[in-house]
Amino acid sequence: MVQTNGKLSMELEKAFADDAGVGFEGVTSSDLQIPFLRIIQALSPQLKRSDPAFLEGAQQGDIFNTVTNKFWTADEGVVVLPVYFETKMLEFVPRTQGGGFVGELSSGSREVSAAVRDPDTGMEILESGNELVRSASHYIKIVHENGNYENAIVDMKKTQLKKSRQWLSMMMMKKQNGSTLPSFAHMYRLRSVEDGNDKGSWFTWSISLVGVVESLVAYTEAKELHGSIKRGEMRLGPPPTDAALEAPVEKDLPF
Repeated sequence: MVQTNGKLSMELEKAFADDAGVGFEGVTSSDLQIPFLRIIQALSPQLKRSDPAFLEGAQQGDIFNTVTNKFWTADEGVVVLPVYFETKMLEFVPRTQGGGFVGELSSGSREVSAAVRDPDTGMEILESGNELVRSASHYIKIVHENGNYENAIVDMKKTQLKKSRQWLSMMMMKKQNGSTLPSFAHMYRLRSVEDGNDKGSWFTWSISLVGVVESLVAYTEAKELHGSIKRGEMRLGPPPTDAALEAPVEKDLPF
């Protein structure tokens, strides 16, 4: 018998353990799609029933996984373990010309240093005419209620950069004997709250401390992911480019 009362038999459970990872020997990080956590905005396709991206039951302000389509309510939020941070310089075709991700630029490149801010839109424009978007990329582990952990990325751009700086400050305030603890020593809850300016309103991140990482297993998984990213074994693919998921540009936003 393979299963008993819906549970795996001891023999099958042992076989799974003995053959862990078999069949995936040729899989590399470039073969995988890393999910992003995004906030559903008023015009997001996740709210439009006729759109293939529609999420039944989702509402404005909810947080969703771009690969699995799992979502969490704005008030409930999702618990995460921050693992690695980096700022990325991303080049996009302007939305007025169809939009679309072009590629990543080096922060020290001539293209980035020559970018100028459009006084009317607040966008940074490259010499090519494309838009330069500074993205604060937080690699994380989603802490699921069933005890599993899932790799994901929270990318914060434009008005969201303020939230990224606040989160980093929260992390770096955690010390032991005067030394800054690793980012994955503590868990945080990501929620969303409504914000706005003279251009309109949207939902933005709200971040709060949950507490110390719940187990050595979770800590070790996060540490291994950190090492993999640092060694260049995991690369960030093109981010989702749905304009409806992004807040308006804030002209006076400091970089």
